[in-house]
Amino acid sequence: MADVSASAPVSQNRRVLSIQSHVVYGYVGNKAATFPLQVLGFDVDPLNAVHFSNHGGYPTVTGERLEGAQVAKIVQGLEANGILQEYSHLLTGYIGRASTLEVVSGLVKKLRAANPALTFVLDPVMGDDGRLYVSAEVVPIYRDVLCPLADVITPNGFETSLLTGVNVTSTQTAIDACEKLHVIGVPTVIITSAELQDRNDQGTSEVLHLIASHRPSSTRFVIPFQKISGVFTGTGDLFAALILAHLADVPQNRDETAYLKRACERAVACMQGVLKATVERNEEKARRMGIAGSSDKATFLRCHELAIVQARVWLESPKAVCRATDI
Repeated sequence: MADVSASAPVSQNRRVLSIQSHVVYGYVGNKAATFPLQVLGFDVDPLNAVHFSNHGGYPTVTGERLEGAQVAKIVQGLEANGILQEYSHLLTGYIGRASTLEVVSGLVKKLRAANPALTFVLDPVMGDDGRLYVSAEVVPIYRDVLCPLADVITPNGFETSLLTGVNVTSTQTAIDACEKLHVIGVPTVIITSAELQDRNDQGTSEVLHLIASHRPSSTRFVIPFQKISGVFTGTGDLFAALILAHLADVPQNRDETAYLKRACERAVACMQGVLKATVERNEEKARRMGIAGSSDKATFLRCHELAIVQARVWLESPKAVCRATDI
């Protein structure tokens, strides 16, 4: 069992409504978030805004996306049965449709009316590595509508640039981007991965950085971590879930700065453990199946799905090695 702190007893309500994608095969979206949250002591109710056979990197993807009206109908059922008041957390990830994002904005207000202490963790999934994989029309909805409603946001470096217009390539540009997000109303900004050239003694190809900033305190720090070689999908979805879980263990009336650092250090440790386990498991899988070095894209991707179940020990007992430094 995971070590549950005295600040978050098992009897405490820890129920997450998680709205994002679902795949039958693999670990992205709700498939990447649900098991880790359950291991860490949360009840999770996945609302699958997308239902696909597998993630979008495969040559063939089948399935469907829910329209905003369909998501709204599901929410109506939850509301009619008095379920909205049970949620302590809302987590959102890849949604894709503008109509669904608009439904989510209304849902946040309903959830907060039912539980003013609700924590909303928003992963503004829009793209990565310079590539937008949602319609451009959703960018202003994230920036102008959802970000001001969120308690915590977890964009990657590219998504941060979409939200702020700031290209995050250095410590100062990271600070500038965080400040812009604070101005629009986000209390806690966690840029999950960026290459800060002024902090990379080993070169940008080997080290990535997490940057976190909190208001109204003046907390701001960076965590460097090793870039593990490989093709991974669903890492942002997993990371957002881990941040939600570890921030939930902050006792009331305690130093939020120290606990934000601890939550980020633990989340990074979990991610590093999962990725290392993924590399090991998938190398063994490729050998066992006789497909090592295969040029077939689907075969290649099947051997690069996150090994979340196999890395359970890292979820339960992360060993933080990468430490936060104030900036």
